[in-house]
Amino acid sequence: MISNLISFMKKYLFVLLILLFISCQSKNEEKKSVVLPKPVSEIKIEKDNDSLIYKIDENTVVIGGDTLKIEAPFIYSFDGTLDDNKKIQIHISNALTEEYGGYWKSGRLYIDGEDQIFGFGLVKKEKENFYTGEVSSDENDNGKTTCKLKLYNLFTDEMFIECIYNKKAYKIYPSKKFPSYKCFDKIDYTLFDTREAYKKGQGRDYTPSRDYTLLGEILSNDKNFEALSSNVKYLSSDSLSIKNHDKWKHNFDSKNAVKDEDNYASESLFVSWPIFIDSNIYVVYHYWYNYMGGAHGLYRTSYDNYEVSTGRKIEIEHLLNTKNQNFIDFYENRIKSEYGDGLSDKIEMANTFYILPTGITFSYAPYELVGFAGGEPEIFFSYEELKPYILKNTILDNYN
Repeated sequence: MISNLISFMKKYLFVLLILLFISCQSKNEEKKSVVLPKPVSEIKIEKDNDSLIYKIDENTVVIGGDTLKIEAPFIYSFDGTLDDNKKIQIHISNALTEEYGGYWKSGRLYIDGEDQIFGFGLVKKEKENFYTGEVSSDENDNGKTTCKLKLYNLFTDEMFIECIYNKKAYKIYPSKKFPSYKCFDKIDYTLFDTREAYKKGQGRDYTPSRDYTLLGEILSNDKNFEALSSNVKYLSSDSLSIKNHDKWKHNFDSKNAVKDEDNYASESLFVSWPIFIDSNIYVVYHYWYNYMGGAHGLYRTSYDNYEVSTGRKIEIEHLLNTKNQNFIDFYENRIKSEYGDGLSDKIEMANTFYILPTGITFSYAPYELVGFAGGEPEIFFSYEELKPYILKNTILDNYN
């Protein structure tokens, strides 16, 4: 009798342990671990008592009187659901900004049915334990606020974004299916000591030269995105600029000016991150900035669109009959209707674009269509408008 009872209890305990193990596995599968940012790269600074560059702690550098706090770069993707089962996706990043700025947390947001991707910045006040941001629509809607954001628990498995949309609050968590990213960045900063020229009234007392690159390596969390991590692999397609990225270090140095060119500041910056993802399309945003003197620097935004299932880059010729004269006329008339008749007679098609479920947006660089003050014009075409020119058997069949 006792032996039978002991045997029964052993079997019961064994079954209980199996159920407990399965339960733990299920909970682990439901929760996606956050990819922690790579530790701040080692900072190399030549020691010199008279140097214009020096450290005040391990990650803080004083450069010609300005303080730069070095931070770890990151890219995180979130997704969730709003009113009426509207899907929302948010992509945030941390990288240096142009004009010798510091690290800046910013992001892109897309809500089902919209014809644009919204940009925003994230800031943290001294006594708050979260970052705040506000998403506003473009100027055509008079800057109407779309939603307000609060980012909590950055760098932890409890990280989430509170989104206030239509006066309701929603918690948006890191995506369980979208790719994650291992990030690297590199700062090369030289401060030219031109104090002798400054004494003679020939320039500043020092001039900066800074180069910055942010690189994200795509890590697949879902088998549907494996082609991106294997065939695309990196957000930047410039193999030269990302060479030996796993050995990148931040370099700060001061040198004596030996040429007149050293009296002129220079800067280059290149960053990339995702801005839209679904089961069909993966869109990457690239931002390039360059300053070589003069009134202002030059900047350029471009986009790469990839087919999720293959990792193949999509060209506009794969989607639209761009050689068709009716399409050429339609495209030119649309541009002129939005930007006036002061444009040149022959309007070239924009050489960069991005795909959304609602249509295609074409983007021009400064000076390509309008003057520098006009920025980067973007023109959205719905699929209804493009229908006569969409080629057969393309990825756009999923949206039409």
